Amino acid sequence: MNESFKKEAMKRILYIIGMAAIGISSCGKLEESPQAFISPENFYKTRSDAIAAVTAAYAPVRNNGFVTRNYAILGEVTTDNMFPLPNNNDRVQLDNYVHTPQNGILRETWTTFYQGISYSNFVIDKVPNIDMDGTLRDRLVAEGKFLRAFYYYHLVRLFGDLPLITTALASLDKLTYPKRSPAADVYAQIIADLKDAEVGLPVSYTGADQGRATRGAAKAFLASVYLTQKQYQLAADKAAEVMRPEYGYGLWANLADVFDIKNEFGKEAIFDAQFMSGPGGQGGNLIAFFAQENNAVGGRGFGSFQPTQELYDAFDPTDLRRTVWFTKGTDNKFYCNKWIDADAKTENQSDNNWPLIRYAEVVLTFAEAYNEVNVPVDGNLAYQAVNSIRGRANLPALSGLTQDQLRQAILKERRFEMAFEGQRWFDLVRTGTLVSTLLAKGTVNIKSFHVLFPVPQFEIDLNQNLKPQNTGYPQ
Repeated sequence: MNESFKKEAMKRILYIIGMAAIGISSCGKLEESPQAFISPENFYKTRSDAIAAVTAAYAPVRNNGFVTRNYAILGEVTTDNMFPLPNNNDRVQLDNYVHTPQNGILRETWTTFYQGISYSNFVIDKVPNIDMDGTLRDRLVAEGKFLRAFYYYHLVRLFGDLPLITTALASLDKLTYPKRSPAADVYAQIIADLKDAEVGLPVSYTGADQGRATRGAAKAFLASVYLTQKQYQLAADKAAEVMRPEYGYGLWANLADVFDIKNEFGKEAIFDAQFMSGPGGQGGNLIAFFAQENNAVGGRGFGSFQPTQELYDAFDPTDLRRTVWFTKGTDNKFYCNKWIDADAKTENQSDNNWPLIRYAEVVLTFAEAYNEVNVPVDGNLAYQAVNSIRGRANLPALSGLTQDQLRQAILKERRFEMAFEGQRWFDLVRTGTLVSTLLAKGTVNIKSFHVLFPVPQFEIDLNQNLKPQNTGYPQ
């Protein structure tokens, strides 16, 4: 590693250590470099320090791209659900599967989530030693473990083998350049963290604490992890726990209520990236990214991410989701209508949260996992679960299907129900259908190795131990 790259790596580590100690607000903007450095030895002393550290660990959840847009880019624009406005080369590359290790969106996602992991490690390592109320202290540590699992779960699915860092880096003299651990080891750590989190987190919060990680959120992500790992019985069992009445989740009867701002912390919300309108710079701009270009919504629509006509046509004409979650622009094209805020008059003033996991997904996870371990019988639990989603959409109940037919029907419901929410790419990859699906729909450049993205070249230049690059990409 040459001296300039070493200095850049040290600068980044200093930045991460400094920010973790300072405890940046989850609503604040990260500066390029800290104005002052507070060593961990001089921080993590009080209850306020502990709360500030956890607040910092939440920040990268919403900073995955400006107003979380990278979730939509990597999870939807890379699929048959959406395509980008051709004014950003990084997005166009991903849409056409000609992306390289130099892609800025991949670098931004890697860096942001590793910052989140670093912040979480400080919480997990340092907060237990603070003299404070034990119940709150244990909850804060559980939040740190949840967040570390959240960041790693996204990264391992995107990039495969990863540096597995589970301790806080206290000073530059301990700087190392970690190698990538097998994805199986990363998943084992994710599961261990989520198991600890589901024990240590509360069922719910009140007041200003609403939106923090809950026991239900830990269980919901565990169910998702088990489904991804094809541990179907564990996935079904964990999803069933989330569906118990004591957790208070449920489906809104009216589709329009699912994304209504007044229901942000309602019965279908499990864990969101949060935004708050007002003059404090804490608002989002999801509505503008999804709206028609130059539409007046939120000041000005960007038209950045547009639904494919094929997706719209794939919905049954009687499906209420096609009516409620799409809108036709003046150009006679269809646009996503899930995120609406009539009060957002200027850019970055939207109050809409971005759902990272919601109850409908858990229901469909249960349906899929249960079907994998049980022969379908009309009216069984898998049918009941998927039909609850279909019923809300005004579709008839499924019945009389083989196991494979029911499997395909459930996956189809996932596409329709979770459209635009950053889930499609992950579903196609975990079911082994990414390449065949996109080839059939005209994405001619996609290859078998595209089930992983390349490790950002900037990171490899800083840390040669990240080699070899993922298969198929320039080494």
